[in-house]
Parts: sequence; C-alpha cells; structure tokens
Amino acid sequence: MRALIWAMVGVVAFVMMGCAKKREELPQMEPADVAATPAVTAPAVTPPPTFIETPQPGTVPARVEKLPPMKTVVVEKAPPPEKSAPGSTYTVKKGDTLSSIAREAYGNANAWNKILAANKDKIKDPKKLTIGTVLKIPPK
Repeated sequence: MRALIWAMVGVVAFVMMGCAKKREELPQMEPADVAATPAVTAPAVTPPPTFIETPQPGTVPARVEKLPPMKTVVVEKAPPPEKSAPGSTYTVKKGDTLSSIAREAYGNANAWNKILAANKDKIKDPKKLTIGTVLKIPPK
C-alpha cells in the first residue's frame, strides 16, 4: 500500500514539474493588456411573456377546441359457453381434452373415461383429440 502511495506522489510531482515548465514558456500579460482586451458579453435573454387568460362567464377561450359529443356504447354480455348435457353430443374445439369435456358435461374431470368408452370408434389416442370430431356424451 505504501508503495502505491509513493508511486502516486511521484506521478503528481512529475505532472507538476511538467506544468511548471509550460508556465514559464507562456507569455506574461500585464494588467494594462488585460484591460485592453474587449470583454465578451452574452446576449440578453428575455423571458417569454406569461399570459393568464381569464375567460368571461359563458365563453370559451379561443385556444380551446370544442370536443365532439360523446357516443354511448352499449356492451352486451357474451352468452355463457354451451354446456354439454349428459346424453347429448359435443364438438371438439382447439385446446379441448377429455378431462375438460368431462368437467363441462359432468362437473367432474375424472369422468373422462365414460366419454372415452362411448367414443372408442372415434378416439384413437385419448391425449390427442381431433378438432371438429363430434363426441357422444353418455348419461351419468
């Protein structure tokens, strides 16, 4: 650590000696020369005017545009999804599984075996249902 400090002191001394030589090379100015140099002044900056307009009662300031009247939009609720009642049919949609169909039809996702048993001729792999297949939903 001490070596680092002494190295830094040496660098500072070297820089100062180099600067001292440069100071000697610079021409010295007399106070009269300094007074003779023209002073540089910055242009005067005027702040922007501030206007506070108080509209007269019943009038609208000229800067404000009138907005068009608002339209009333009626939003209707979407109909609830169709539930498959036991003893009916169900068309397979994207993302459907036998468990999701059983949950919708019976209220129990574990009843998917009933749907598989009733549709063995249409379902080759219970994990891969074909979109658009019409499945029979057996009664409970």
